[in-house]
Amino acid sequence: MSSFLFFVFSVLSVFSVSPSDPFHFLQDAIRHHQIVFLGDIHPLAEPKLLVARLIREQADDATIDLLALEVGSEQQEWIDRYLASSPENTTILLEHPRTLRAHWGLSAEYLEIYRTVYRWNAGHRWNPVHILAADLRGWPIAPLTPHMATGGFVNRDLWMAAAFRKTLQQHPRWRVLIFMGGYHGLKGVGGQVAIGRVHDRFDHWFAGYLKDDSVNVYTILTDARQEGMHGATRMLEHLSGDSRENFVEALDSTSDSVREPLYDVEQDGFQLEFWPARFPLRSAVDAMLVLNRTTPITLIR
Repeated sequence: MSSFLFFVFSVLSVFSVSPSDPFHFLQDAIRHHQIVFLGDIHPLAEPKLLVARLIREQADDATIDLLALEVGSEQQEWIDRYLASSPENTTILLEHPRTLRAHWGLSAEYLEIYRTVYRWNAGHRWNPVHILAADLRGWPIAPLTPHMATGGFVNRDLWMAAAFRKTLQQHPRWRVLIFMGGYHGLKGVGGQVAIGRVHDRFDHWFAGYLKDDSVNVYTILTDARQEGMHGATRMLEHLSGDSRENFVEALDSTSDSVREPLYDVEQDGFQLEFWPARFPLRSAVDAMLVLNRTTPITLIR
């Protein structure tokens, strides 16, 4: 091989993108980006365990100031009371199960996120992690009509983004980890929601509205197969191949061959379509966490 070709291959090997260990990839993302979004898959334990580990094993140059959770903002009082309790009193959270997203299953893994923050703060009082209940007040709502349901859905992310921006304005230097269902991390994508015959459109998801206001979010979308079904994205099959491990991969132009990356959702009279349907996924997210090995959440009885 000529010295020129050896040089070319050497350069390509340095800049090639390869699957990465999820923990170290996330830790590096937090180090290099002020705001990182990690997508949750509500029935699965792995994303929650990853968040707890990121808090527990924070690096000195990548500490998190704010953890934003998909929890209704009216629960902030109980979260603050728990974090201020001495000795630790998890009963405060258990007696207010919305702090633990009980509508998705009251899980030991979600509770462990709070407990890990509590333990970190006890040992790092000069550099605590704050928790923000970042979801719409009272969500999930119990709508009286389909019109109320679709209206709440399409306005939810807009309102969440507006409230989140206020927190950032108060603390512009804080390093933030956002942990929510993965769709909320999409940028540049909107959609249409339909319940029965009632439908409504929305322009963006949470991270998209933030991007419109020049708030840069580094989004890591999580996907996995569940109960023999396909994942949320067609990118899952494209990336996972024959791998049986969990990994993260930054998206680049090689992923553009998947022209319609998101599956629409249809279940129990609920329909969700993504608009546009055809787009390069890397325009909406920065990386994907692929879960080939998964564990259900551990329900608290």
